[in-house]
Formats: sequence, structure tokens, C-alpha cells
Amino acid sequence: MIKYTWNRRNTALLLEHLEMYISAGMTLHDALKAVISASSIKQQQSLRLVSASVEQGHLLSKGLAQHIGLIPALVGLVEHAEYSGTLPKSLGLARMIIEREDMLVRTCVSALIYPTVIALFALVLTLGLMQGVIPQIIPMLKSLRIDLPLLTRAVIYVSEHIMKYGIHMLIVISVTFAICILLYKKIYLFRFMVQSIFVRSPIIGRLARLYSLSLLSRSLGGLISSGTQITDAYERVIGKLRLIPLRRHFLLQLEVVQRGSPLSRIFLSLNDVPTYMGPLVSAGEISGTLGHSLIRVADIIDRDIEHSLKRFTSLIEPIMMIGVGSVIGAIALSIMMPIYEVSKILQH
Repeated sequence: MIKYTWNRRNTALLLEHLEMYISAGMTLHDALKAVISASSIKQQQSLRLVSASVEQGHLLSKGLAQHIGLIPALVGLVEHAEYSGTLPKSLGLARMIIEREDMLVRTCVSALIYPTVIALFALVLTLGLMQGVIPQIIPMLKSLRIDLPLLTRAVIYVSEHIMKYGIHMLIVISVTFAICILLYKKIYLFRFMVQSIFVRSPIIGRLARLYSLSLLSRSLGGLISSGTQITDAYERVIGKLRLIPLRRHFLLQLEVVQRGSPLSRIFLSLNDVPTYMGPLVSAGEISGTLGHSLIRVADIIDRDIEHSLKRFTSLIEPIMMIGVGSVIGAIALSIMMPIYEVSKILQH
């Protein structure tokens, strides 16, 4: 049987049900049985493995990590709660973190749908004109026995090469893309180089940094709120950041944290983080509510991402429309210009 893949939404629902049952006074074993009975057949396989792991004396966090795919930062959050006796609270906090991450991803995807559709439409339309219309007109244009305009010659050149080498170009692009994906997954240095270039891009790179900082702040705040030591929480969360340049940036500060330096000093000294992070974290350290302050920082970053996405889409939409119009206009103009030249010659 194929193992069921848990997405964010189903994982959040699982944690919510466990929180609800345990808060109502049920034991962990009974709560797992209740969750299993209310789950789909595909989900029951993974949940039974979690239940068996708990029955063998293992922690719930270990079972969730192995069979559900809970991310390491949240595994640490649940694990600490099992030792401290605050499991329902930590399950609710983990659920909140997953839901906020899912909402953030959905916001990013929905904002990019319209520009992507326009780009695909422009590509298909351009290829259709180049392969379906231009080849039918090329013989007529060449038979006019006049010097064709530069734009017309360029369009003919592109069209002829697409006709001759289009399949080869598609194969080369596909193979190159597949090799790049394989290198990205397998080779750390290649992944680091790609991400380093990516994060320096003016708009998308900034959004990627903000997204990673949001997950960092929310996970770190959740662990600290559950009672985890700051050093342990910092090391556990930083080590699992997916954006390598940012992870290396914070790992360099690990020794500073281990010496007892305030987290706010780290955020204040870095240039790649929003300016409001340092003061808010500092306020949390002074007031003794560091975990809550970090979660609040994550909320502010999420709103910043949403506003940036709105600005990005409002900027990219007219640019895409202008681009599509320019391509179609250039093709139409390349056809009309020779005909206009012929009409001028005939008039004289």
C-alpha cells in the first residue's frame, strides 16, 4: 500500500482533533483511537503506526515525525510539551503555526496565478503565430522582390529556426531543466549558489527572505512559549531553515546566543531582516514575553508579505499586458510593413 502523504491542512486538522480530545480529559491512547476511527482509510495507516509507536513507549512527537512528516521545529515543540505536561497547548500552537504557513503559501500562489496565466497565454500565442501563420506568409513576402525591413527579417529568422530546431530546443531545455533540478536536490554547493542569486533579486528574493523569517519567528516563538530554552530553540529552528544563505547567516550567530547574548542584538546587527524585528524582540526580552513577541513579529511579516504581493501583482500585470501586446504588434507589423512598401512602389 502506498504511504499517505499528509499535507498542511490535514496535519493541522489532526493536531486540532488531538488537542480537543486531550483537553476534554481523554488519554493520549484513547485520543489516538478516536482520531483513527474518524479518519479516512488512507490516513488510518499512518495513524495506526503513530498509535503503535506510542503504545511501545515512544513519544508522540517521534511518531508524528516518522509517520506524519511533522517538521522538526514543531516536533521539538510537541516533545517539550510531553515532558512539561502542556501537550494540549503545544498541539494548538503547532496547529496555528501550520495554518499560518498554509495561508501564507496559498496567498503567494494565488497572487502568482494571474501573471503565470498571462505568460503562458503569450507564449502559446506567439508560438502559434510563429509556426502557424508566419510560415504561410514567408513565401509571399520573399516573392515581393524588395528589401524586407529589419523587423520582418528578424521575425522570419526566428520563425524558420523554430520550425527547424523547435523540437531540439524543447528537448535541450527540458533536459537542462531536469539536470538543474537534480543538481539542486543532490549538491549542496549548487543549491547554495542558486539560492544566493535568488535572494538577491529585488522583489522575489525579498519575499523569499520574509517568508523564511516568518517561519523562523513563529517556530522560535512557539518553542520558547512552550518553555524550551532559548539556546535549544534557536539551534533547532535555525538548523532547519530551507533558505541556505539565511541559515548560514544565523548559524554564525549561534555561538553568540550560547554565550547568553540577547536575541534582539542578533536581529539588530543583521541587514537582511526587517528593521522592526530587533526592537520588537528586544521589547519581548525586557517584558519576559519573548515567545509572544516573536509570534507577533511573524504576524507582522505575514502582513508585509501580503502587501508586497499585492504591489508585485499590480506592477507585473500591466507589464505582462504590454509585453503581450508588443509581441503581437511586432509580428503584425512585420507582415504589414513589406505590403506597405509594395503599395508605395505600385503607386509610383
